[in-house]
Amino acid sequence: MIPFRPFVLLCFSAIFAFAMVSGAQAEPPRPVIVIDPGHGGSSVAGTLKERSNSSPNNARSPSGIYEKDITLEFSKILHAELLALAGKQRKPVGVMLTRTDDKNLNFAERARICDRPDTVCIVSIHFNASKNHDARGSLSLISSEKRNPNYDTDHRFGMGLAEACAKGIRPFLPGAKNRGVITDGHLHGGLGSNFFFQLKLKKRLAKVPKAFLEVEFMDNPVVEEALFKTDREKKFRAIASSIAEFLLKDIDPVAIERP
Repeated sequence: MIPFRPFVLLCFSAIFAFAMVSGAQAEPPRPVIVIDPGHGGSSVAGTLKERSNSSPNNARSPSGIYEKDITLEFSKILHAELLALAGKQRKPVGVMLTRTDDKNLNFAERARICDRPDTVCIVSIHFNASKNHDARGSLSLISSEKRNPNYDTDHRFGMGLAEACAKGIRPFLPGAKNRGVITDGHLHGGLGSNFFFQLKLKKRLAKVPKAFLEVEFMDNPVVEEALFKTDREKKFRAIASSIAEFLLKDIDPVAIERP
């Protein structure tokens, strides 16, 4: 959860898999989608001075489920759904997770994992919470326009993510809302997201769409009852499938030809 007030790949902490086109004479570029499960571990990673600090957990459900655990669970399912759909569509797509266990990587480390010449989009998965524990809806968070030359692309990407997520949730939570896109201008005294700060240091990621996706407000008892209590894996797969459809339509293989 983002507070709602408004050179080597770490091979043991990331999954990297390809859905490949069979029988192709020459392999086309393989765009890589990076999924970042938010939070993790039991302590803060990184430092404020370096703007790399990542909190271990922000939100909890009424029954005590931690955001850090549910983001990892959902991200693994999204990883699998992306590869399955890419296989059906015969698209050569790579999918990477920044973490696969209960570990809190600081944002400099997460940015290093994302910094690949074939990365075409970055989605950081979170679940939200509100002061009165009664908010609902899916939303995306992107870097503020004043420090984001890629704002228009990120905004379109964020809107698509939020709508795809809400669409996947509606069969289980009628009236599920797309809350659209907000920016990180309210974070860290106006400095914005530490993750976006670290990603901005990676020049070849300058035009890569990137956003946080707040799947739903997990502190709302209605949301917990609808999504977490029964058939959670089945429901998460349906939501992830909707997001995967959007991502596979949105990615641009040409983007990986940049230096």
